Amino acid sequence: MTGTTNGQPWRKDFMSSAHKEHLKALKGPDQFQATGIKAVKWLTANPRLLAMLIAPVAVVAIAFFGFQTLATQRKSTRLEDLGKISAVYDSEARVASDQRQVISKKIQDIEAKLAPKGDAQTPVAATPAQLDEKAALEKQAQAIKADHTASAQQFLNYYKTHDDNAEGWVAGMTAARVFIAQGKPTEALPILEGVLAKSKSVRFYQVQSRITLVGLLEQSGEYDKALTQVDDLEKAVEADLKPMVLLTRGRLQLLKNDKATAKTTLSNLIDSYGSSAEAQKARTMLALLNA
Repeated sequence: MTGTTNGQPWRKDFMSSAHKEHLKALKGPDQFQATGIKAVKWLTANPRLLAMLIAPVAVVAIAFFGFQTLATQRKSTRLEDLGKISAVYDSEARVASDQRQVISKKIQDIEAKLAPKGDAQTPVAATPAQLDEKAALEKQAQAIKADHTASAQQFLNYYKTHDDNAEGWVAGMTAARVFIAQGKPTEALPILEGVLAKSKSVRFYQVQSRITLVGLLEQSGEYDKALTQVDDLEKAVEADLKPMVLLTRGRLQLLKNDKATAKTTLSNLIDSYGSSAEAQKARTMLALLNA
């Protein structure tokens, strides 16, 4: 969560190992199921009460287990559907990866020609043509981006259908991040706002969607709105993410040209989390400000 993309620490492909692990967790028993299991154990330990209640409970039990089975089936179906869209997303990523591999092989061929031969200790001097070719290939490789247009639309459609549950929120945030990468912030904004509104009781999705929203607002130059979101984010994150939040706040303040406030924020970050990677970045930023 604290990795960087284009120098911005809040961005990270949502279909990461952390989120895939979370999807696995969705398959476990929910609170409703757990409560039902406890009730069955209690009744088993109290046979007289069980005998007195057997008739009415029998009706309730049929409804309970019927609902439990239906809920489990629905969740399983949702996960299967989401998995199919994720497979499309992964296949799109593989296409780009394969294209980069082809270019990487060409670069390796050039480097192999320049490697020391026989007993020689020094590499062969590259010709201007080889240097130009290698630079052009590296630039070409960097320009290759996965085309997630198809999967993004499928994630969006899934989110619209399931915007009241965790699977839908995962789909929505993935679609939003693709739209942001494609330079379509107006398409991403309502999705993120929707996830925030629907997932208020679940910290994980509040944090993830708000981090992405901060990045979107910063990218759009709406620094005041981004800072408001950072304030809310600070209340939601756990201790390990506090340095990232402070660094983000300091950077936004700098972008607003509020240097005095930014210095205070960065100094607080260093004082409170001096051994963190974010603190080291804060020291660099302060050195530049004081130069």
